[in-house]
Amino acid sequence: MTPEQYRAHYWATDAEQWRFALVLFLVPTVLFVWFDYQLNGTTWLFYGFVAMRVAMASYSLWLIFALRRLQNRRLLERLLLLWTLCGITVFALNALGRPPEFFGHYVFEVFALMLFFSAMPMQPGAQLAVGITYLVVALPILFFYKQPPTAVYTSNTAAVMLLTVISGYLIARRIRDYRVDALVAQLKLEHQARTDALTGIANRRAFLDAAHQELSRVNRSESPLTVLMLDIDHFKKVNDRFGHDVGDDLLAEFARRIEKGLRGYDQFARLGGEEFAVMLPGCNLEQAVATAERLRHAISAEPFAVRGNIVPMTVSIGVGIVREFEMTIDGVLTRADTALYAAKDNGRDRVEVVE
Repeated sequence: MTPEQYRAHYWATDAEQWRFALVLFLVPTVLFVWFDYQLNGTTWLFYGFVAMRVAMASYSLWLIFALRRLQNRRLLERLLLLWTLCGITVFALNALGRPPEFFGHYVFEVFALMLFFSAMPMQPGAQLAVGITYLVVALPILFFYKQPPTAVYTSNTAAVMLLTVISGYLIARRIRDYRVDALVAQLKLEHQARTDALTGIANRRAFLDAAHQELSRVNRSESPLTVLMLDIDHFKKVNDRFGHDVGDDLLAEFARRIEKGLRGYDQFARLGGEEFAVMLPGCNLEQAVATAERLRHAISAEPFAVRGNIVPMTVSIGVGIVREFEMTIDGVLTRADTALYAAKDNGRDRVEVVE
């Protein structure tokens, strides 16, 4: 799992979580205006605090709405990081604007730190950097500006601040680990749901999903799209003669040999049993037939060596092409399947076409 996958998967959830956290910070920011008035009255310091809180509240409100509108995730992450740094600045000015003997604001700062680490969906490393920045700013104010009633008061406050940052970081790491594990498990289940367990290639569901997407692209670009239906000839006899274990290994080897003959963006899937399908974007009928003949020859030219057994195999292939303005993939699949049955009826180990 890549960081981009993690970011893309959780972005909607994280944006909602950011909005929730911003509201939690916004409410006390506004309420503190009343507290500022109780401490300072209508002095220039009070109006300075009001301006600071209005600016912070305005930025918070703008971010709450920006999280719904802006699509540039990296830009939003930088804006949110800037918001946290602005918050640290507000904490520092708030501490310096209080009387030196007043320590009550540290209660809110500890609460804000824990909320930041537990509710803000940032990278734990970035959160730790923010926490350290807070300590670098807050500890000098505590030790050199504040006037505690006793010396132990200062050391206890510093210890609480340090422990809050350390425990908050560990909590953030644990939350992220849980989310990563959950996403990895989900991606694994999705991969299993779209992958044929025996051959390791796409299954019917994945092929049909890709086919519908490719058909939409074809209708926009007007480029050709062809489908091959492949069926291993007399595979039941192979199973009866050599056993199902050998038959399973043959299916896997067959898939690998076919896959080698395809382009990286061609879609190849096992539909069930010994039936496979290939989707060839950008190939017209002539090119698709040439590809089918090449695949047919790759299977019949050299016997398969499996578990000490030498097993010759052949494959019949039907070819169909998407018609103009065709809105579903069902039509071309039906035509390719009809061509496949024609190949079976005409002697097997051959390619047939239904336009």
